[in-house]
Amino acid sequence: MNIDEHLEEISSKLAKRVDTKSCFACGTCVAACPVSRLIGSETYHPRRVVKATLEGEATTLLEEPALWLCTSCHACLEHCPQKVPVSELIKDLQNLASSMGITPDDIVAEVENILATGWALAPSDQANKKRTELGLPPIPLDDRGSKDLQTIAKATALLERLEKVKQRKVQEAQVAAAAEEGGEV
Repeated sequence: MNIDEHLEEISSKLAKRVDTKSCFACGTCVAACPVSRLIGSETYHPRRVVKATLEGEATTLLEEPALWLCTSCHACLEHCPQKVPVSELIKDLQNLASSMGITPDDIVAEVENILATGWALAPSDQANKKRTELGLPPIPLDDRGSKDLQTIAKATALLERLEKVKQRKVQEAQVAAAAEEGGEV
């Protein structure tokens, strides 16, 4: 299935749930979005995701870092007078981007950390030092859970997806290096 077919599937899934053409373009989703309020609607605009999907231009969103700013709080859905599931649409687009190897480095690092340690953010040496100063034991790292997560990641093709993201990053770096040198890859 190519990108356009995936996007059509995402759009169809959305259309089955709600008549997206009923979106008023009122901007309530933007006003309700904590990310949009925090960083500004010029940078993060949930309504733009709906608009691009309706107009068949969602491919432009797949490479944008702003796509990954959604916190999945669903405030957009809760406040939408038409109940357009914007956060679900964003999650679908994130999944599509990820399947194409487009995932921000910090998210890849977090997933790898979860698979290696079972923690999204493993306890730092500084945190454990502070705990020792307070008479508390260090936070233990227990890899039993992470082994289960690795099994799940392998079974669900997450490891393949991570590898695809890494390969894409290497290719992008090679293209950038070649462009700096004035050559081609």
